[in-house]
Amino acid sequence: MFEFNATLIVAMISFVVFMLIMNAILYRPILNMIKKRESYINSNYEDSKNFDKSAQEFKQTHEQKLKEAQEKCRQSFKDQINKAQDNAATEVKNAKEASKIEFQNKKNALEEQENLLKENLKNSAVKDLALIITQKITNTVKD
Repeated sequence: MFEFNATLIVAMISFVVFMLIMNAILYRPILNMIKKRESYINSNYEDSKNFDKSAQEFKQTHEQKLKEAQEKCRQSFKDQINKAQDNAATEVKNAKEASKIEFQNKKNALEEQENLLKENLKNSAVKDLALIITQKITNTVKD
């Protein structure tokens, strides 16, 4: 069975001394290293969470700026197209007006030439008719 004597007390005291020595030499430094390692891991984990958060914010900011730039480019492109269309419409309008004026000038010039030709033709026809009549009269008078 179990005997309670001095050997048991010496064994208990030596065990307690052994535990105190082990605690001072082995357990406390190991626990300190474990705590340091745990704090290092936790700080790295927190840093990585912060970096991840800042990366997400940067990504969102970047995407927003990219969307804004794309929208600005689209708007600028639309404005340039509208400006070009307005310029083209103005040029077409000016060209139509210029061609109408030129057409009217040419028409007026042709009408003027027609009137001059009619006048010349009328004058020459009257002269030719008068010449023919005078020839006939002179031919009949001679006969």
